[in-house]
Amino acid sequence: MRDGAWKTAKRLIVRTGKSLGILLLALVAGAAVYEHVSAWRDGRVLKQVGRSVDIGGRTLNIYFTGGGAPTVVFVSGATAPGYVWMPTERGVAAFTHACWYDRADIGWSQPGPDPEWGDAAARDLHRLVQNAGLGPPLVLVGHSFGGSIIRLYNAAYRGEVAGMVFVDTALEDAGTIRGMPHKDPPRLPRSVIVGLSTVLGRLGMIRFMASDPGPPPKHWTAAEWDVLARLRRQRNVLLADAKVGPGRATDDLVRSAGGLEDMPMIVLTQGRPIAEPSSVEAGVRRGWVALQREFAQRSRRGRQVMVLDSGHGIPIEAPDAVIAAVRELVTELRTASHPNPRLLPPRTVPQR
Repeated sequence: MRDGAWKTAKRLIVRTGKSLGILLLALVAGAAVYEHVSAWRDGRVLKQVGRSVDIGGRTLNIYFTGGGAPTVVFVSGATAPGYVWMPTERGVAAFTHACWYDRADIGWSQPGPDPEWGDAAARDLHRLVQNAGLGPPLVLVGHSFGGSIIRLYNAAYRGEVAGMVFVDTALEDAGTIRGMPHKDPPRLPRSVIVGLSTVLGRLGMIRFMASDPGPPPKHWTAAEWDVLARLRRQRNVLLADAKVGPGRATDDLVRSAGGLEDMPMIVLTQGRPIAEPSSVEAGVRRGWVALQREFAQRSRRGRQVMVLDSGHGIPIEAPDAVIAAVRELVTELRTASHPNPRLLPPRTVPQR
């Protein structure tokens, strides 16, 4: 009797296991098909904005417009496409040469090496600047993780950068702020992390995680907002995030990067009011604002500007603040008592 019951239970377990295995395979196959079809649909809409420039065996996408000098280069946050700067560049191009680009594994750029820490991104940017024929003097504008990249660029390539705008920039000591959220890297080999990110990307994980973008904000057309939303849910975003990692390695690099002592620079900091002044979020904000102010003081020519109508996403929420900061630096550089002869008056150049 007991043997019969055991055999029946065993058969039930085997059948259940097979059914679950079939269900799992069906779910995986369905997710892969969903991602493939969605990517195909996006591909019909996402025609390349910009052009591909070879930086040594692989290409990065860059879009530039406007004319004159200095050239302004916009550098995005960790996994943000360069397209996030579209309204900002439109404003800056009215008075000087401006460009944004996609870092490796993002937007229309090809994959890069692993890891893709800030120093690797700075080297990529330097090759891009050279091969795209941009040349100094440059005004670099970096948002979030992009702020670390432009600091490392300035430290490595002295004399090329004439001014800097930091847009709610990442800072190496942000972890010292009480209550500041942070993520610890999984204790897995990097090859496993990158492999899992690739697989999950092909299964459409980034699409499942993406939220409804809602209506376009001020300064964004409906068509531009749709393109940005599609770029943000591409499968390569997960891979780009895995290659950047939690940021500690880049923090260590920027901690020793100097060269800001006499740099004309503006530090834009999020300042949208928080409803509950006694909340943990409000405490973190106060610590963040103070840390950004201290960072601005590293240059005798630096200052902090609070962006009161924006959170961290200033390039999307408040492009006018970035445009105003860039205009201030460009004007200062052009009217300095000993002007750089390369700071030419603006001329109109068609969009490319």
